Amino acid sequence: MVFHSWAFILVFGEVAPKNAAAFSPPIPYSARSRFAEPPLSRGFASPPLRLGFPNDFDPEKYHDDEDEDEPELLDKLLGKKLGINIGSELPGFTPEEIEELRIQAQATLDKAIDGRLADIEALREQIQEDLKESKERMKVASSLNAQIEKQNLMEKIDRLTSDFLQGNADFRENTKQAAAADRIAATSGRGVDWGSWGTVGGMDVIVGSGETGERPSKLLGSVDSARRRGEISDETDEFSIPSKNRILVVSDGMKSCLFSLKDKGSKRVIDELSQLLNKAFDSDITIDTYSPTSNIPMGGNNAQTALIFASSLNDRSSLENILGRVLKRTAPVSGGAAGVPPSHVVIVSSLGTERTNKMPYSMQNMFGGKLDKLREIEQAIVAISRSRIDGKQRPLDYTIVKFGEVASSDGDAKTETITIQPGDQLDGEIGPNAAAHVLLQAMAYQPYARNSTLCSAGLLPSGVSIDAARWNDKFLCLSGPELLRMEAGRGSTADDGKMLDPKFEQLAQYVKEWSTAYEGDRKGTGLTTPVLVRNSRKGPSQFDGVMAREGVRLLFQTTNTGDRYKSATEEKQDEKERNSGGSAAKKASGSAPVAVKARKEGGVEVLVEKTVDGELRVRARRCNMDHKTIVKEMSEEVIVSNLKKAVKAWVDARGVTGF
Repeated sequence: MVFHSWAFILVFGEVAPKNAAAFSPPIPYSARSRFAEPPLSRGFASPPLRLGFPNDFDPEKYHDDEDEDEPELLDKLLGKKLGINIGSELPGFTPEEIEELRIQAQATLDKAIDGRLADIEALREQIQEDLKESKERMKVASSLNAQIEKQNLMEKIDRLTSDFLQGNADFRENTKQAAAADRIAATSGRGVDWGSWGTVGGMDVIVGSGETGERPSKLLGSVDSARRRGEISDETDEFSIPSKNRILVVSDGMKSCLFSLKDKGSKRVIDELSQLLNKAFDSDITIDTYSPTSNIPMGGNNAQTALIFASSLNDRSSLENILGRVLKRTAPVSGGAAGVPPSHVVIVSSLGTERTNKMPYSMQNMFGGKLDKLREIEQAIVAISRSRIDGKQRPLDYTIVKFGEVASSDGDAKTETITIQPGDQLDGEIGPNAAAHVLLQAMAYQPYARNSTLCSAGLLPSGVSIDAARWNDKFLCLSGPELLRMEAGRGSTADDGKMLDPKFEQLAQYVKEWSTAYEGDRKGTGLTTPVLVRNSRKGPSQFDGVMAREGVRLLFQTTNTGDRYKSATEEKQDEKERNSGGSAAKKASGSAPVAVKARKEGGVEVLVEKTVDGELRVRARRCNMDHKTIVKEMSEEVIVSNLKKAVKAWVDARGVTGF
């Protein structure tokens, strides 16, 4: 198909040269061609025309001999202006207009970005809200799951307890009836508790048949002396028992110290104590007071108890010199009995002697090391008591009582605030009347105060009294000593003639199941020392105010740590001795075997108790201890912490499910 290329040129255009960058400004012209477009006067009503061709033109049949002249015609049109250059006719933008356009464009862009940021922020807030709602739902679900687990645990305990009680109902009923019969018999006669002061070391301490009635039994002197009193009938025995009650008090009234007689508050302590002692012993007691520098008589003038204020002494050597005279036995005079020195020493010390690295005691100890000297005195009496030779020297008990500053008075409140704890744990001052009562209890009434260290604080107004049961409960924490005490609610009331308490039995069974987690491998328990789990052998005690008691003992096992650790050289030496034959083996075979007493490694005893008031409680105390036992503090803390969580879970579960 043949076309005339120039026929497609627009009326208002021109043929641009090859590679031309722009059109030249157009000028009007009249192109003479036989194929020119009809004039506009013919209107749009005319038939449609083919651009550049007549209406009857057929490109298929048409052939023009002038096609060969097309290049010449196009060359003539090159450089001609065929239209209008509109760009040259429009005015240019000024710098102000360009800046305004730029600002408007930037504003439009910023608005679009701000819109997207607002959408993103709204989306973020929505996601956070959804996450918060999800956490709340998870928290509620977790709480519900915990309650369900507690419910299941309590149901399991109830089921086990019920099975246990049903299987042993007859046996327990018979046991309870026998115990009730014994208590009834005891009320009508002397019974097994007649004349008993307390139980120490698993043995009853007997103070004589006259120590009975409404008032509690009392004891001056050591526990072993009281035991001997029931056995010795011959007055010429080398361990003669003095017939008169006597107390030796060592305190310096010339020094300004914590318990100086020069201080009014401390003087009230001595005066109150003297009155209490005379009242307790019906004035059948003698109190001798000496200063540390005075001529203290040999043997302590046959006193049973020596009360020494540590603040009146200079240092440890001062105590050792005084006890060297007081504890020395004297020969019989004019055919009389031999002198008997004191067998119980009470040291009155200060709070903070074991906490000199903590405020405010570090400040008190900064100048002169006052608390360090008191601590050395405390350690001295413990060492002297433990170094006594059984059978050759008279047994010696000790009690260390720590007080804070002595208040001017005990106030006039209606209630007492006396607190007693083992060791050195408390802070604060103590009233003179409260201090005197604590000393009286420690010297004459409380078995758990023997060979113990205790601290006390609080007030005891003159119009307020504390009965024997409450005093016993306050000093009960010294048994072990106590590591934890938690109240677990009130026990069941005795109804339908039942002598058993289901709540007490459930709690006891729960604690026993809890203890099984420590049996076998200690992985996952957090303990650094392996333990053996055994049932407790500690029964109910009227003195402790406990009518029912069960529990378990977690006994620490022997490990190659502490003083049992052996170096490589020591292990090689032991192996060499085991493998050697020779004279050493022969000598050993010819001698009698030496009996070695098993060493006590310590432990934690967990006791579930029902008090005489009907309250349930759980106590943890140290057990399997002697003065050579190394305290396993880390393992004790793990056991006590886990026990606290377990008991709290039991109490909380009971609050949800009910008893």
